[in-house]
Amino acid sequence: MERGEARRSVRELAEARRNERLTHLIAFLSAVQEAERVAVDRYHHNLADEEWQARAGQVLDRVWVMQKTIHVLCASEVSEAARSLAWAVQEVIRKGPEDLGEPQDEKVWAHIRPSRQAFLDLVRDQLS
Repeated sequence: MERGEARRSVRELAEARRNERLTHLIAFLSAVQEAERVAVDRYHHNLADEEWQARAGQVLDRVWVMQKTIHVLCASEVSEAARSLAWAVQEVIRKGPEDLGEPQDEKVWAHIRPSRQAFLDLVRDQLS
């Protein structure tokens, strides 16, 4: 009887930890999504006023805090993928997309897409 309870307890703890990681991964993706919107506002809609600058700083802070949380809670591969995605987002906000042609919104997404896809694929594999 005690063995069965111990196994159940271990399974419940593992599920609780998985759910905690998932919650933080989703929060990270939400922050990244907001950062993408900030970059699009800057490079597609030509916003760069003080309000935009404050918003950009806040969203980048949130992205990096969430990345650090993932570093604490998740496997090192997931942490590194989150870090790469955070750097890509920060770089596109600060410097803009490499290709200055139109439309800039698509150029922002193209800049972020590879690191975002790598992160999503790795997380999917880790959570399976």
